[in-house]
Amino acid sequence: MLFYLWAGLALGLLAHHTHRRKALEREAGVELPFSGGYLVRKRGIPVRAGRSDGFSPLYGTVFLRRGVMEGRTVRDVALAAHEAAHALRLARGERTAWLASRVMVVRWMLFGSGLTLAFLLNPAAIGVLALAYGAGLLVIPEEREASREAILILREEGVGEAEIEGARRMLEGYGDSYWLVPIVALALLGWQAVAA
Repeated sequence: MLFYLWAGLALGLLAHHTHRRKALEREAGVELPFSGGYLVRKRGIPVRAGRSDGFSPLYGTVFLRRGVMEGRTVRDVALAAHEAAHALRLARGERTAWLASRVMVVRWMLFGSGLTLAFLLNPAAIGVLALAYGAGLLVIPEEREASREAILILREEGVGEAEIEGARRMLEGYGDSYWLVPIVALALLGWQAVAA
């Protein structure tokens, strides 16, 4: 019974977070004179169109959705600045950036193993997937540092303080996902383990 309550609470938190994030995105809709892709390229970081926004340490490339790459809103440029900050921090050898890049590789290996075990109907799949989601909590310090550096990048580009405040709030809202999603996933995996 306690697991059902925990899972319900976790899903409620996730729904609240999603609603809050959408409101923060609307707030950060002010147009800027440059695009997210421009901001990344200006710093000498390779950028390519992708299905999601992220920095790949494996390729040393920032991947941005087409809308973010070409977009000029505070939201788009702040997301691009955040991913550029990951690349810059790893290039400088920042400890949290190095750790996060290694954790992500291990995490994808665990996800692959967990999904393979789940396909084979092996009960160990729940434990392996729980490890994968739990490992995601280790990247939170790097995500916070990248968001701080993204704000510095926006200031360097001459973005106004009102827009920077909107970007900061939006990045904080996105940053909440890095602790909320693993907690919800762990709650649901725990619920699944008890139900099995």
